Amino acid sequence: MKTTTATVSITSSDLQPGNVLSINANSTIMQTGLTTGMELMTMGVGHLTEASERDALAEATGTVNTTNWVYICNNATDDTHYMKVGIHETVIGNLGAGDWMWMPWNMGTAENEINVEAEPTGATIPYEYAIFKSTDTLPVSTPTA
Repeated sequence: MKTTTATVSITSSDLQPGNVLSINANSTIMQTGLTTGMELMTMGVGHLTEASERDALAEATGTVNTTNWVYICNNATDDTHYMKVGIHETVIGNLGAGDWMWMPWNMGTAENEINVEAEPTGATIPYEYAIFKSTDTLPVSTPTA
């Protein structure tokens, strides 16, 4: 049986004087209503420039009403080069050199596409990404009054 496990570990001995930060979390990501891991929908690597802004990461689309997960990593070594990440026209954050993100995502329409841009002007940023999806549809939600 295939599995998909996400793990994150955050530690710091000097973030706040006298307190040690240690956060460890992992989760086995399952397809909706199943006991099998997610399907790898697409993955890729490339070099992002101002001229090659990527809309929806190579036009990859998730499936509406399913569980989708996105991984994006900025592999730049120049600390001044960052990636602006957005959903449609809303910036959700910046990924500095060496930074990565892992988030749930539901691509139902063009308004939910993921966009990445290279910053500053003239920067060339090596990056990688992967999009995972469930093949099973989520149950329909019912609004509460």
